[in-house]
Amino acid sequence: MIKKRRLQRLTLQAHQVPSALQINSPIALTTEQRHYLCNVLRLEAKSEFIALDRQGGWWLAKLSQDPDMAEIISKLENNSELAAQITLGIAMPKGSNIESVIRQTTELGVRQIVPLFSDRTIIKSGTEIGNQKRDRWQRIAEESAELSMRNYVPEIHSPQPLTSWLDTLANSTLPTWKYICVTSPNAPHLLTSLQNSTGEENSEIIVTTGCEGGWTTREEEMAIAAGFIPVSLGDRVLSAITAPVVALSIVGAFLDTQ
Repeated sequence: MIKKRRLQRLTLQAHQVPSALQINSPIALTTEQRHYLCNVLRLEAKSEFIALDRQGGWWLAKLSQDPDMAEIISKLENNSELAAQITLGIAMPKGSNIESVIRQTTELGVRQIVPLFSDRTIIKSGTEIGNQKRDRWQRIAEESAELSMRNYVPEIHSPQPLTSWLDTLANSTLPTWKYICVTSPNAPHLLTSLQNSTGEENSEIIVTTGCEGGWTTREEEMAIAAGFIPVSLGDRVLSAITAPVVALSIVGAFLDTQ
């Protein structure tokens, strides 16, 4: 395995990786990928680029004589991921602000983002969020993962009610630390809670943040009943788009210094 090089990175689609890649594996490029590599970047046959397989693998690839095809040359080494899988549950902020959250938390190492309907979200539960919008969110995550040299492209889930998400998590058997960010002055700081958990086995850290106006008392009580620890992000009141970025920054710094 050789170290990564400063080359253009390209995230492969799921259908392009039907099984585990290996050296000499062919890659059938999509129309958009071919246009980007050949027309925008002006790469020619035998030019090299980095292919991300969406499963944590980085591969050195080269364009074939056939502009629709590329070929895997070797496996690359990349170590940019955090030590635990991070899931962000975010009560959807108004407008298109969730796009900014997706960009920044992808850069900070999130592995899954679950947009949530809450009591105070402007978009109410039952509202149909079209595939076109969710596909756009996933593309934003892909672009941000490439730019920040991530191994994984975060999965952007379809929006769901907070209650449904809590029910889903209740069925999980993975060792998990779960935190709900609240504005209560009595809640311990997220960093303090993480430090107090040191030594406990974990494979996933879940953090959830509210929308404008925060969580209702009912929602906080439901989350606590589902095993979430209420935590603070500090003495300042943060906006719905700043809070998840601050939370992920704290989690990332904690994991990077362990």
